[in-house]
Amino acid sequence: MQLHQIEAVVAITEAGSFRKAAEVLGRTQPTLTKSIKALEESVNLVIFDRTPRGVQLTEGGERLYKRACTIMADVRAMEDEVKQMAGFDGGRVRVGVSPVAGTVIMPRALSQFRKRWPRVEIDLINILYPDSVSQLREAAIDMVIGPVPVLDAHGSVIVERLFDIDMVIATHVNNPKHRAMRLADLSEEQWIIHGSKEGPSSLFAGAFSGLEWPMPAAFTNCYSLTTIIALIEETSAFCLLSKQLFNTIAPSHGLVIVPIQETLPKFPLSLVTQKTRPLTPAAAELAQHIRRRATMLVKSGYSGDSHME
Repeated sequence: MQLHQIEAVVAITEAGSFRKAAEVLGRTQPTLTKSIKALEESVNLVIFDRTPRGVQLTEGGERLYKRACTIMADVRAMEDEVKQMAGFDGGRVRVGVSPVAGTVIMPRALSQFRKRWPRVEIDLINILYPDSVSQLREAAIDMVIGPVPVLDAHGSVIVERLFDIDMVIATHVNNPKHRAMRLADLSEEQWIIHGSKEGPSSLFAGAFSGLEWPMPAAFTNCYSLTTIIALIEETSAFCLLSKQLFNTIAPSHGLVIVPIQETLPKFPLSLVTQKTRPLTPAAAELAQHIRRRATMLVKSGYSGDSHME
């Protein structure tokens, strides 16, 4: 198995056809076809099914593709690292960010980072746990800033706690039940979960296991914050949000905190990196600016009740 074959698998999968992939890679289509055929023969596996609409990965091809993505990410990181060590100020860093991280940490951290690395391409991907950590492990992103649970200390990731996130239940001020005092009073209402139901904004997350209340009768998983706001305004649904995020969006959207008596859990907002995949010099410096920004927020008394820039 050769690197150009691994690169071809990724390009064909993402382009959806041999022709488009050949254009991206700067190769001829016959050359690309021959390369994949040789790879399939060497591993005794059919990687692509040819269909009238293009190519699709086989089951085995899907597994190979995921490995290929990780390998190519490592190759690109190695290329960036070598160049940056020689003085090159370009490259690429991919960061998975939660709404709180994207609002109060990344703007200042990135502003400081740009003074040294003006040409580095930064990808900020809105993503929450557990998808964020899955993508980190697969090398689709270089680091994660967001709320994550306590993970296995001997696992494949390093979790650095930056500060705690307070959680609140939010709804629209026109919701007749916006003054509810107990979670049980809301079990028959419509709920929106920001992200996966295994994530920190879910009523089904492990941190809620100690609360005795019926599961909601209906809920909607939504990964877009703007869509969540629109849904709350239109449907008077309830949603678990960080208090920091609530303070940012509530004034202009008529949202209020439901004053339930139960104590809601806190989640640590953390910087998560891979143990076995070192950051490039540029990514490592961005991580340092992220830590400094978080430290400054904590020293300034940043909490769910604070209104920071």
